[in-house]
Amino acid sequence: MKYFMIFLILVGLASVSHADEALSSNDTENNYDESPCPPGTVLKDGLCVVVDHNVPPFNQGDCLIATASFGSEMAPQVQMLREIRDKIVLKTYSGGLFMNGFNSIYYSFSPSIAELENENSIFKETVKIFITPMISVLSIMTFAEEGSEFQVIVLGISTIGLVVGMYVVIPIVVGFKIHGRLRSRK
Repeated sequence: MKYFMIFLILVGLASVSHADEALSSNDTENNYDESPCPPGTVLKDGLCVVVDHNVPPFNQGDCLIATASFGSEMAPQVQMLREIRDKIVLKTYSGGLFMNGFNSIYYSFSPSIAELENENSIFKETVKIFITPMISVLSIMTFAEEGSEFQVIVLGISTIGLVVGMYVVIPIVVGFKIHGRLRSRK
């Protein structure tokens, strides 16, 4: 585990170094167009955006599931998510790439879940209970300084690890323990 974390930090540093070099490079001696964005992306409003015409359009302000769960775009939880996205994550190259990938997945299912939440109050409360711990963990991202690639990468990986731990690892461990106890009773 220790070596895995060191590897992730080194990969993060390498990508930060590459992004900084690409963004600061103004090589006018060459006769070719040098874009700071990787293939398959274009520079838009200072961010590299994935060119994918199959991704449905969305409003940058929409946090559909959280808005439906907490009843308003003005709910403190929804505002916190939006501020983390807009003021911290999207201010970095790696954060922009992450959000493009995340949005292509999130907006493929979130309208349906938000619609179900609006139709069924029990489902709405269940989703609210389910996402509240995740929102609390995401608040870790507020410790990142605006525009800091390194902090966004390290805190982002930490946040993802905690979320996976909460929603995947802990239930699996509990399931195995329950299964073991049930087997030992026989």
